[in-house]
Amino acid sequence: MSVQHRVLAGGNGLSKSSDHSTVRDNVLTPSRRLNINLLYALHALLHEPTLTEAAAAISVSQPAMSVKLRQLREHFDDELVLFGESERFTALGMALKPRVGSLLREVDDTFNLCLSFDPGSARRTITITAPEVVELMFISRLVPQMRAVAPGITLEMKPFAHGSSRQLFDAGADIAIVPEAMVDSDLCTQFLFEHGPAALVWDRHPLAGQPVSDQEYLAARHAAVHPHMEHEIFGNYDSDQLLAQRNIAVRTGLHSMLPALAIGSDLIVTTSNWFAQHQAACLPVTLLDLASPMPSTALFAQWQPYRGREPLIRWLLEELDRAVASIGP
Repeated sequence: MSVQHRVLAGGNGLSKSSDHSTVRDNVLTPSRRLNINLLYALHALLHEPTLTEAAAAISVSQPAMSVKLRQLREHFDDELVLFGESERFTALGMALKPRVGSLLREVDDTFNLCLSFDPGSARRTITITAPEVVELMFISRLVPQMRAVAPGITLEMKPFAHGSSRQLFDAGADIAIVPEAMVDSDLCTQFLFEHGPAALVWDRHPLAGQPVSDQEYLAARHAAVHPHMEHEIFGNYDSDQLLAQRNIAVRTGLHSMLPALAIGSDLIVTTSNWFAQHQAACLPVTLLDLASPMPSTALFAQWQPYRGREPLIRWLLEELDRAVASIGP
């Protein structure tokens, strides 16, 4: 899949008759002169439960944060947030909340932008986020490879939030690895690999080592992650497919729990086929030979369009491709 970069072009909005005083007036409006540090205060006030915790988040005293809150209220002509027994937001405060994190991320990216990047000598932190099962089956292969060529790079894995790709970047991700169901068409995208669900059982399970019919599969008891996690990893499946008809006896919020649930039990667990194969090589579990094939889906890397030409991002994408190639079929 080719990487698409979105470039917006336009005029400067000034006619030939515009004079220098018009330009000067535009530059000196109060919104242009707003102290950018107030954005960090605004972010803390909108995301922390109390004024004290908001102050601590940006390392200022509570009286100093009170002053910043007053300045923000005067600027927006709105109360924004009210602290008391519970935190309450005005309509404007609620509208600003998702925007501020994204804006601060772009500010940080702008002030830390460097168009030269040598992985062998670089000293910086790179942030990636991916679903837990992708960390387990894929990122674990990426880390040794990256450490070999970039020993000074610190890799931080951010917790993954199911739902929106954009919120992953608001949380500070440089690259997000997302299932097909979460791909945001407004972000830059690169295909990584396909995977699909696989059935895993204890190697002493009665169905282990033999072909399993649909009837036998559906008659068994199953363990799985929560439905929204499964749909966002494997995509939506129709009600007439096997995955939708299972008898789920155990639900967990961790893909890593599934092999443990299978060992010593009669449960069939469903996880990514790549992860299942890795677990079968390490633990007393085995993949079932199912009569009906499971639907496959894809995983993609996404990043912010304005960062598309950064050498760091290009290098990260190359490393992801190398990690995919190292896994094999």
